[in-house]
Amino acid sequence: MSMALLGLLAGFVLVLIVLSLMLFKSNYPVLVKAMMVVVVTAFYWVQYESLLLYTGWPTVDKLPVKFVLIAADVQEPNAQTGAEGKLYWWLRDSAHPDSSPRAYELPYQEELHEKSTQVLEDQKSGGQYLGKIVGSSNGGKGLGISFEKISKSALHQKP
Repeated sequence: MSMALLGLLAGFVLVLIVLSLMLFKSNYPVLVKAMMVVVVTAFYWVQYESLLLYTGWPTVDKLPVKFVLIAADVQEPNAQTGAEGKLYWWLRDSAHPDSSPRAYELPYQEELHEKSTQVLEDQKSGGQYLGKIVGSSNGGKGLGISFEKISKSALHQKP
């Protein structure tokens, strides 16, 4: 168990101890005690949802302006189940080449699926590509993402 996980666990246990003491050893009205149970329960839910952003789950945040695509996983839409497709990209921000790669979740678009597959195949044979956000990501095809073949020395230049 990591120190960070032990610290979080200790914090949660501390909150439970304080809540238990307040519920059983205090003379607060029942309404106040009930409200504290609701507040602490909400606290745990907010903490859980917040921690998901830091545990390796793909983020839905905006992509960096310039990035290097490292890997992709595609879940195509399924008409039988009604499941929407998703693209999962693992990429590194080109402006911060020393930073760790990050996983991103994107809505499925056939054009992006084809682009990412083509880029990854060409990278296997030594090609270098820089992904860029171009124009508005709201309305255009491909979420406003383009890939440009570059030389290896241009791979990590600041935008």
